[in-house]
Amino acid sequence: MKELTITRIDSPKIIQEKKSRDFDTSLVRSPVGLRKPRRQASLCSQEDISPEAFMKRYIVEKDDFAKGAYGKVSLATDRITQEKVVIKKCAKTTSIKMIQTEVRAGQLIGSHPNIATFHRYQDFADHHSMVFQYIDGLDLFTHLENTGFAPQTDVIARAMLKDIFMGLKHCHSKNIAHRDIKLENILINSAGKCFLIDFGLSGLVEEKKLFRDWVGSDNYIAPELVRRRSYDGFKADVFSAGVVAFALIFGVFPFDNLRVNGRHSNDPSRPLPTLKVRFPSDVKVSQSVKDLVSSMLEDDPDKRISVDQVLAHEWMLEGEPTPTIAKRSNE
Repeated sequence: MKELTITRIDSPKIIQEKKSRDFDTSLVRSPVGLRKPRRQASLCSQEDISPEAFMKRYIVEKDDFAKGAYGKVSLATDRITQEKVVIKKCAKTTSIKMIQTEVRAGQLIGSHPNIATFHRYQDFADHHSMVFQYIDGLDLFTHLENTGFAPQTDVIARAMLKDIFMGLKHCHSKNIAHRDIKLENILINSAGKCFLIDFGLSGLVEEKKLFRDWVGSDNYIAPELVRRRSYDGFKADVFSAGVVAFALIFGVFPFDNLRVNGRHSNDPSRPLPTLKVRFPSDVKVSQSVKDLVSSMLEDDPDKRISVDQVLAHEWMLEGEPTPTIAKRSNE
């Protein structure tokens, strides 16, 4: 059976196209996503304000602070709290469903130490604006690029993955599947703390229902999506996070870009072979970490490890203090 080859992150093609493209939304069929709000006001935060009040509240410091997939990002200061925030501006041509999805996800997720907090949404005549917590740092792809895609040490990789999976655990506890976990959608600050961002493709997981809209980014999508099967959003998140883990630990992607290789289709003559994880021989790691990464990148979603199992894995717990049991006062 034909095996997929390892693609180096630092290949010229990957660096040139480092911001992974999202799959064509025209492929979406019978989506099971976030429910639409009953009224437009539900897009806003609980403290609704007018466009004029919004403009007065935020002092824009850098208008073109960053460029997002669907618009520009500005750096600003909240006059009331004096906190720095980022304002994500999306053109009116941006899918309203994607805007609703990100806003609703932010409302449901609330505050968590490993997720960039959503503050509010504002509708303007010519664009949509969403305000988020400002994270002073870089996305993980840029961070790895700056280090020459050198494999991270166990201590550093473990700390990053704990943050990522703690953030995912919180999302899943709110019935939110991120569905676009990738290096570019994880920020790391100067203290080495990681934050999940960009919930525009997220979905609300309803009991006993699977997703049928195939979204995500090249290199990170779970095999069940490539095969156009209904899928569990939580399991797909674990696979994508497994790709991130592989990239952090080995400095390469585990599999070929599935879309570039023409396998992202329903063509029965080009089936996706069973994914088999192969580890680079030039990076020495323990069997424990290989076991963990292989479990996250399991081809069969029913056999794939869960978020809780990842966090409880022996490699993830290495270096943590052994818990002690307090003695009773009468002992």
